[in-house]
Amino acid sequence: MSDTAGAKPGCKAYLKKRYEARRTIHRRVPWKAFALFAINAVAIAFFVFDRPLGQAVKSLSPPLVSIAGDVTDIGRLAWILAGLATILLTGYVVRRRLWKVRRRFRMTYFGQMAAYVGFSVILASAIANPLKFLIGRARPLLYEQEGIFSFTPFSWDFLHQSFPSGHSANIGALFMSLALLFPRFRLVFIGIGLWLGATRVIIGVHYPSDVAAGLALGAWLAFALSIAFARFGFVFSVGREGWPIPRLSRLL
Repeated sequence: MSDTAGAKPGCKAYLKKRYEARRTIHRRVPWKAFALFAINAVAIAFFVFDRPLGQAVKSLSPPLVSIAGDVTDIGRLAWILAGLATILLTGYVVRRRLWKVRRRFRMTYFGQMAAYVGFSVILASAIANPLKFLIGRARPLLYEQEGIFSFTPFSWDFLHQSFPSGHSANIGALFMSLALLFPRFRLVFIGIGLWLGATRVIIGVHYPSDVAAGLALGAWLAFALSIAFARFGFVFSVGREGWPIPRLSRLL
């Protein structure tokens, strides 16, 4: 008898089995509609809001700029990953001390949720930062010298890495993933994400179109990744219409 007869299936076969079990209820990702919406939002911000806000950023209230500067670093990749790592580590330590299967399952699922959020933010950062380098748009700090139409591609200069906003991409991914995981508080997470994105404009390091592009990019990647997770039955399940639905009932 072969030694592999009773062996457990490999990771690839396991994932394939989970995917095939849900294949009939998948739906295509509506990327065309989202892309059209995002392009219009960025274009409106670029042609309507960038110039007046570029002119007005130096006249903003100092207390407002100070507050924005204090909270804007929430969008830093390092801070987000540090928070998620702390959650995962805590969950792992607690899980090892739990003996009931139900409780262990809850902590495992909780870890999967943190992993989903982490993957979303990392993917957003991995795409946004190279785009900033390739596009090379001048920041509002150079508005008086170069205006809003200044582009220096392949520049390593911080002052020419404005579009899209990396912080905003991280924020978009973080709060869109939270909004998908906790739909009851969706409006709260969306509102917080928009305000944190606005801090990049208030402190004068990004134009509104930079922020709009970053938020849209991060939000889209988090949504697309939720569909991918749902197709394998991780964190999300596939709803009747093919959309991802959080499996929070099992956690709660």
